[in-house]
Amino acid sequence: MNRMQPLTRPELLAVLKIARENTLRDHALILLCYAHGMRASECGQLLLSDISTKDWTIRVKRVKGSLETLQTLSANSERLLDERRVIAEWLETRPSTSPFLFPSRKGSSLSRVQVYRLFRSYSEQAGIADSKRGVHALKHTLGQRMADGGCDIKEMRLALGHRSITSTQEYFSVTAEQADRARQVALMSRM
Repeated sequence: MNRMQPLTRPELLAVLKIARENTLRDHALILLCYAHGMRASECGQLLLSDISTKDWTIRVKRVKGSLETLQTLSANSERLLDERRVIAEWLETRPSTSPFLFPSRKGSSLSRVQVYRLFRSYSEQAGIADSKRGVHALKHTLGQRMADGGCDIKEMRLALGHRSITSTQEYFSVTAEQADRARQVALMSRM
């Protein structure tokens, strides 16, 4: 089985831009899926009460035995990635009758399939490769960016809600050459 490929930053921004041009709801939905490593079902089931604009946090209730976490909604100089701004704008315009953060047209929660179809459609419009058009690619994108940025595996485990650290280890695959270079750097450093 091939490992799911993460989106590049330009690919992620292209998907978010197309979603924003369609609806503010879909932009906010996809941004939260990415920024908190959420599954489609987890994002579709978010309640308005899971968001706090007082301390800019989100309660992420994970499925499949994963950990529930409370995470910060981040500001970002890149407008498409600025969770605080996007969520504030969405909250000003969202239908007020539904308890769900991202209600369907009928006011119910968005199903896993609905979220998947939305992301797939925006990904197609952005010209993203078919192998990256699943919502779960967003979680892999965040995980890979964290690993590439030097994130500690224990921090990543909690951020992505993994109960088992073996799930987190997949983001840290290295080649023999990379391992040898790291070993050589360690041998050359002063103690």
